[in-house]
Amino acid sequence: MKKSLFTGLIIGAALLVLSGCNTAITGELNEDSIIVEKDKANELDVELNLGVGEITVQKGAKEWVEGNVKYNVKDLEPKVKYDLRRKKGDIVIEHKNLKKFRISEIKNEWDFKLTDKIPINLSVNTGASMANLDLQGLKIENLDIETGVGDLTVDLRGDWKKSFETNIETGVGQTTVILPSKVGVKIKAEKGIGTINVVGFISKGNDVYVNEAYEDADVILTVDAEVGVGEVTFKTDK
Repeated sequence: MKKSLFTGLIIGAALLVLSGCNTAITGELNEDSIIVEKDKANELDVELNLGVGEITVQKGAKEWVEGNVKYNVKDLEPKVKYDLRRKKGDIVIEHKNLKKFRISEIKNEWDFKLTDKIPINLSVNTGASMANLDLQGLKIENLDIETGVGDLTVDLRGDWKKSFETNIETGVGQTTVILPSKVGVKIKAEKGIGTINVVGFISKGNDVYVNEAYEDADVILTVDAEVGVGEVTFKTDK
C-alpha cells in the first residue's frame, strides 16, 4: 500500500486531537477557488493531502480539477503543484503541517470536482477529518486512501468499464465503502483491534469476500483494506 508524505501528520493529528493541544491562531474565514486547467495530459496522478478539516470529492470538473476551499488559519491555505511529463499530469494539493491545534476552533473545508474525461490515479490522505468521496463516473485507474481520525465514506457504485485496485488504510473512526453489484468485487480485509462489517458479500475465508458477479466478471474491483481501531463497513449498491 502506498504510504503518503502525510503519514507522520496523520499519526500526529490523532494524538493531538485526543490531547487537545492548541497553538494555531484562528482568524477570518478565507474562501479560495482552485483550478487546474486542461492541457495535453492523457492521464492524471491526483494527490489530495488534508491534515485537518472536511473534504468532498466528486466528478463534474470542466477542467482537470475545480475546487472551493474555506479556512480560518493562514497555514491551512492549500498549495497546488502541477507538473506535466510525457502527457501525464501530476497534481498535488496540500497544506502545511500544523504541529498543534484544537480541532473545534479550526474551519477547513475542501470541495473538489475532478474530470471524468481521462484516467486518474487518485490518492487521498487525511489526518483529523471528515471525508466524503463520491467517485462514481470517474475513470479511476488506481485508488489509495489513508485516514487518521474521523469518518470516511467512499462511493464506488456504477458500471465500471475497467478493473482497478483500491487500497484503504484507516485509523480511528467509522468508514463506509459502497461497492457495485454489476461488476466483480473482491475484498481482502485486515484488521487490528477494529471492526469489519461486510453486508451482501460472500465469504471465501481468510478475510476475503466477493460479490455475486465476481466469478463471471470481466471487470473486477479489488479492495485491500487495513483497519486500525475504527469500524469499517462494506456494502453493495443492491
